[in-house]
Amino acid sequence: MIFYGTNSSRLKDGQLPNVTCPNCETQTSMTYSVFGKYAYIYWIPIFPLGKVNVLECNHCKKTYKLKELPEQIQRKFETEKHTGIPFLHFSGLAIILLIIAYFSYSSAKHKEAEADYVVTPAIGDVYSLKAETKGHYTSMKVISVTNDSVYFVFNDYEIDKKSSIDEIDKASNYTNYTDGYTKEEIVSLYEEETIYNIDRD
Repeated sequence: MIFYGTNSSRLKDGQLPNVTCPNCETQTSMTYSVFGKYAYIYWIPIFPLGKVNVLECNHCKKTYKLKELPEQIQRKFETEKHTGIPFLHFSGLAIILLIIAYFSYSSAKHKEAEADYVVTPAIGDVYSLKAETKGHYTSMKVISVTNDSVYFVFNDYEIDKKSSIDEIDKASNYTNYTDGYTKEEIVSLYEEETIYNIDRD
């Protein structure tokens, strides 16, 4: 279950002097509070949703939102030095961006490693590839490498989700069919994305 919604936090309190309250018509001061609204997921702020300004007459104690007050008071309020949006309200967004950056970096590094693996195959390398059955995927494991060829044992199973190949990549599933390719053929299969991932322990 995903918990999400909106909330607010108090950013600043202050006094607005020499104003006339529309309710009691007394020249007095008003206490104001600035609240920052934000959206959250699992109580972690994701991004800000603006500010709410609340003012209270110090004489009659009536409370107003800023937009409910006369323009003169609104202008006076805007001349006050107000706080900006705190970084905390962006913390969830910052976490999301860091996660995206991490996975992008990891993916780029893995692709760099694959570029090396495909030209220097080693025993135990696992190649994820498109199966002959359309829309299915399987894997094959390197069992021998010669000067110009690579020999594999194929996985006994196929799966219909490209990203779920780990579910069938088990030692007990490599028992039957074996075959060999030239190193040039392996590079070609990788370039045309029939082989789409290479893992090395």
